[in-house]
Amino acid sequence: MIYKFSYQKVLDFKEKQKEIAEQEFGTSKLRQLEVEEQLEDLALEKEKIFNQYNDMKRKPVWQILEVQHEIEHVNLQLKKLEQKSEQIFHEVEQRHKTLIEKTQEAKIWDQWKAKSAAAFKKQMDQKEQAFLDEMAVMRNARRI
Repeated sequence: MIYKFSYQKVLDFKEKQKEIAEQEFGTSKLRQLEVEEQLEDLALEKEKIFNQYNDMKRKPVWQILEVQHEIEHVNLQLKKLEQKSEQIFHEVEQRHKTLIEKTQEAKIWDQWKAKSAAAFKKQMDQKEQAFLDEMAVMRNARRI
């Protein structure tokens, strides 16, 4: 007799949820890395603009104002990216918690399946042993 776990569809569903949670976590983590890279690029750009500003000696006012405008623009972009980074950070944390939860659920169902299979095997072994014992008693009874 072959063992069939009666809640296999539930276990499959839990495994699928775990896989989806892993994918969502990975996607969020990649987005977080992209935003961090953009922040680094903007910081380098800001530094470059500040260096231009520091090199402005006896330049016309319009050039100085243009550089100041670029600095303000970069600061605004940095602020927006920092807010986006914070939002993505919270999303990554939430998805990580979800992933842990789904992994634990799938593990619990998998352990239940293993215990259930072990109990089934033990029961089958006991039935087989009882059958063999009965056959031995019958053979012994025929000899007598």
